[in-house]
Order: sequence, then C-alpha cells, then structure tokens
Amino acid sequence: MKISIITATYNCAHLIEECLRSVAEQTAIDKIEHIIVDGGSTDKTLSTISQYPHVAKVYSAPDRGIYHAFNRGVELASGDIIYFLGADDSLYEKSCIETVVDAFECEEIDYLITKVRCFDEVSGEVWHVNTEMSDEANICHQGFFCRSSLFEKIGPFSECFQLCADSFFMKKAIARFHGIHIDTTSANFRQGGASSSSASRLLLKREANAVAQLLGETTPSKQVQLDKNVIDLKLLLDKVLSKKEPLAIYSGMKIGVFGTRQLSITIANALRQQGAIVACFLQTTQVSVNEITGVPVKSIEEAYELGLSLVINGIEGEHESTISKVLREKLEGMKVISWRDM
Repeated sequence: MKISIITATYNCAHLIEECLRSVAEQTAIDKIEHIIVDGGSTDKTLSTISQYPHVAKVYSAPDRGIYHAFNRGVELASGDIIYFLGADDSLYEKSCIETVVDAFECEEIDYLITKVRCFDEVSGEVWHVNTEMSDEANICHQGFFCRSSLFEKIGPFSECFQLCADSFFMKKAIARFHGIHIDTTSANFRQGGASSSSASRLLLKREANAVAQLLGETTPSKQVQLDKNVIDLKLLLDKVLSKKEPLAIYSGMKIGVFGTRQLSITIANALRQQGAIVACFLQTTQVSVNEITGVPVKSIEEAYELGLSLVINGIEGEHESTISKVLREKLEGMKVISWRDM
C-alpha cells in the first residue's frame, strides 16, 4: 500500500525544508510518494526541493489558489491513500506514516483521523486538535488521511471556497463513509497561514456557515461557543481594569496556569506583571513542549512537586467545566479556580 503526500508550495524556500526533511526521514519512506504542486515560485523553493531525492513528482505552474493546487496533486497521485501536508508544516515523528499505513492495511476504512499538534511561534501557544472523533467541527486536514477512491465518490475540492473546501470535503466523507480515529499525532501545524490569520476570520466564519447550510446542519455550535467566549473575555478585561489594583491579590503567590493556548498565556503575563510567580503551565496530556514564554510546561502529576499556592484553569469553551473537575480531583487539597473567577 502506498500513500501520496501532496504539498502545495509558493515562494516558501525559507519554510519548506522542515517539511521535506520530516517526510524524507519517515521509517515508511518506501511507501511514500511525495508530490510537490508549486504555484510558479520565483524564489529558491524549487531548487531547495531538488535537493531532496525522495520527492517523486514536482509540478510547477500558476494556479487559482490552494484548492486548485490540491486538486492538481490528486490528479498526479498514484497512491492508495491521499494526505495533504502544508509547506510550512511537518510530520510529527518518524514513524507516523508507518502507523497510518498499518491502520489502513488492518481496517476496512475510507478515512482515518489523527491528532494534530498546533503551534504559534509568535505567542508560544501550543495545543492539539482532532482529539476526539466526535469533534467534527474542529477537524483539520493535517490529521485527515483518506483513500484515493473517495475523490472519485465525492469529487474534487470545491474552488467556490477560499478557506473551507477541505472542511466541506472531510465533513461529507465523515457523514457518508466509514472511518476511524487513532490516538496518534501526525503533524505539526504552524499557525499564521491563510485560514488562521486574524484577517481571514470573518471569511472563515462565513464559509463555515455556508458549509453547515450545504450539509443541512445548523450554525456550528463551536462558533456559537467562540462568540460567547469573546464576550466572557471582554467581561474579564472590564473586571480587571475596573479594579483599583488589578490582580494585586495574587502578588507573591506561586501559581500554575492550566492550558497552553493564548488565554492561558495572557493570564500568565498579567499575573507576572502584578508580581505573581507563575511557576508553570499545566497539561493533562503528555507534555509536548518544554516551556512557553520562559515558563516551564508540566503535567498535572508534577504540580505537587512545585509547591503551588493556586492553580488557575485557563481553558474556555465546552471542555472548561470538565477540566476544572479533573483539576480538583487530581489536585486534592490545592486551591483551583477558573479564569472567570479571577
């Protein structure tokens, strides 16, 4: 069984080496067909690619956008499995493709979903998505592998969308065909691309709603939750700024902040400005990064060793109450509060 990994490129010589190296170092390299679909780069992208002999096919010509490039890649692919890896992303570990191919060989499935490690180099934020099979609203293509036959059954990516054609395709696949979720991480997904930039959020929301309507869904519940969280954050900011001495009560306290996303980082920065000692960020899962903004990242099990006075749950959204319950159970005798109660 062979897997075609399709990477779309355009003037990304400064980023693509990590992507290429992560594929070249795979233990299952003999089962990989790496296809590069380039939009007509004018920098050193193509010369950089030429230094990696594992690349099977390179196609370079102007295109109409990312989904046109993806569709070109599917047309060039000869693998049994199709996967899209961004030029600025990388495979998570050397055995991840071997794990995926083994799963397809053992299971009668049309698609497979893995976890994806997301990171933001500017903020230091790190988090995982695709953590649950039921979390369809948050599936990203860096963790989606499918049989090539699905493109014959569903059709190519729709170029009517600028940001959500992959989401539309994956949701149709999940609704109509059989797949599984495996507890492994396939890729490192770098934030800051077209779909993750702040300038694209309005378009992303509009296209997500369009996808939901085309599939006969209601407005995505995750977007409703996100909108609610924005309101909550504004209320928190108003509460903090209205105090005569914002967060002064935490001065000198040794605090752990649960979470590694932007809200947790913002909380930690605010606490440090008021003289609090932020000893660590906490995670329930295996720690995948050593530190963020100079603060170490630890597992919940390590919290007692640090002599913390307080743990603040920095998670917002549907998992917030569940995380608070887990923290109170695992950190019995330690004070735990929500960011909403600061």
